[in-house]
Amino acid sequence: MNSILDRRTFVRLASAAAALFTQSARPQAAPAQAQTPARPAPVPIPRGGRRAPAVSGRKNFVGIQVRGFAWVDEGIDQVLDNLQNKGGVNTVWAYTFAYGEQRLRTGAGFPDHGKPLTDANTGVNAGALYDYDQKYFQNTGIKDFRLTGYGKFNVIEQVAPKAKARGMDFFAWDLNNPSPTLAHTSPNYAAAGEVDLNGRPTTNPCFNNPDYRAYLNGKIESLLIGYAGEVDGIAWGCERMGPLNGMIVGGGNATCFCQFCRAKARDLGISVPRAQAGYRELGQLFRSTPEQVPDGYFSTFWRILLRYPEILSWESLWTDSFQGAQAELYGLAKAIAPQKPFGFHLMQSMTFSPFYRAEEDYTQRRNYSDFFKIATYNNAGGPRMAAYLTSLSRGIFHDATPQDFTELYYKIMNYHEAPFDQLASAGLSPDYVAKETKRALIGVAGQTKIYPGIDIDVPVLGAGPAANDKRTHPDDVKAALHAAFDAGADGVVLSREYVEMWLANLTAAGDALKEIFAQQAAKA
Repeated sequence: MNSILDRRTFVRLASAAAALFTQSARPQAAPAQAQTPARPAPVPIPRGGRRAPAVSGRKNFVGIQVRGFAWVDEGIDQVLDNLQNKGGVNTVWAYTFAYGEQRLRTGAGFPDHGKPLTDANTGVNAGALYDYDQKYFQNTGIKDFRLTGYGKFNVIEQVAPKAKARGMDFFAWDLNNPSPTLAHTSPNYAAAGEVDLNGRPTTNPCFNNPDYRAYLNGKIESLLIGYAGEVDGIAWGCERMGPLNGMIVGGGNATCFCQFCRAKARDLGISVPRAQAGYRELGQLFRSTPEQVPDGYFSTFWRILLRYPEILSWESLWTDSFQGAQAELYGLAKAIAPQKPFGFHLMQSMTFSPFYRAEEDYTQRRNYSDFFKIATYNNAGGPRMAAYLTSLSRGIFHDATPQDFTELYYKIMNYHEAPFDQLASAGLSPDYVAKETKRALIGVAGQTKIYPGIDIDVPVLGAGPAANDKRTHPDDVKAALHAAFDAGADGVVLSREYVEMWLANLTAAGDALKEIFAQQAAKA
């Protein structure tokens, strides 16, 4: 009998299934004193089989992320006019779920369109921006999470038909960052939160919590089944990292030590008490003064890792759970609508942190994603990278200043950017966009589309921009777009949000895209 799946589809679904079944695997426990990080076994690659229908996808893909309040404040037709006519956008990434959104304040960050934050609209809105059938959430207690701050506005029913009438695709943008707002407004969301090192609950949902996993699955079903004719694809995101990544920059509180993570650790033979002890020592190290660390911070950090290999095991447990949940969602989406693209947003920290980069392995991630949107925000990237280097000097590299190790850092990451003292004002170069695009393309080896995120007025975040921080100009947008496509990108996502963009910069993107696509057509 001939297989109905081609080789690529089988491998991806098998990888997703392996990640799911790994959650309940029970390998023989190893001795508690020396644990190594546990990883799922590789999935065999089958041969032969009949080719299934290919995932649908646009040539010259141009996406953009649009907040819910943009449609409400500016009007659907006006927003679509700006996206299509000024920005050359052909795929709308509409927020179908908001973990917490608020209108922008007037000032330097507020662009020349939209409505600013006022006393009448100060609330933070969180939840689904569409109506959903409760039947998709029968297996979870997290059922009531409809956003009500915009009245009865349903972004799928009201935007998708108008976008399609213009020849544009409609992608559901499902961004699942932790939501303190939803923890207060949605019953049972808070109950799925992680537990920190000291036994305190947090508002960061745990990816080993079956209630939360069922909730994430239910959202995918509600989009692909409930709105089968409107939703053309799903972009899924969650900007989180494991506990060690937070510790090495001198902050963070190790998680998760809930009942489900503890049970998983025991199944994998990881000593929970020793993992906790190791993370406590790390926390104490980075709270210590130089006088209290005579051997230096890095050497002492390494000594703690040698003493407690469970630290790395716990980091791997967290990361495998996080990525396993994503593989499960991908497998579910492919089972429902195999031709519709399902892909992931990868946050910018993956391009800054050599430690986090090691965990986001394209050669593995490509098996359960149709595309990656990588956050290559080069203008805001200058101040953001400077902040990251400063945080390293408060943690694992506390023995030195950022000025001391920036050149070594560039060599490690294969970057050639401005000296540390000029980094925030210079931003990152278009070469940063090109290098990250090429690195991703090499990693996915043609299996997965790569869509770099093009910086158009992306904010700095944290304490906010300083007076001399790099701002976006039209020429910056054009240079980044040329760098992405010259590097071989399959498309781009104009980033971060439409509501943050000045129209002159959005127009510059549209002009550059016309030029780039015309050149491509001439060479074809």
